[in-house]
Amino acid sequence: MADQDSNYCSPPPVWKAARPPSGDLEALKARVHELEEQVRDYEALLSELPDLFERKFQQRLEPLLERYRLLAQAQQLRAAPPEAEIVPLPLRADRQGQRNNIAA
Repeated sequence: MADQDSNYCSPPPVWKAARPPSGDLEALKARVHELEEQVRDYEALLSELPDLFERKFQQRLEPLLERYRLLAQAQQLRAAPPEAEIVPLPLRADRQGQRNNIAA
């Protein structure tokens, strides 16, 4: 075994720089800016989400409402008394060739 000097101290460690090189720093700042913009875009979309859901719900609800309205209208017509219907009166010709209404 080689003799080791008891007074020997290893050199102090050389630490990496606390800051990344300037090119990396600028790239990181640009990336942070991009991510902040993306977060703002997402927040804007989230704020529009309730209105979007309401519009989509209304679009899907409209055909059902129209169908129920037509069904209710048809049911009212069926329930109406028959004398409420308009029936055209037949016309007849009298002896002079003029046409008169029977009710006249």
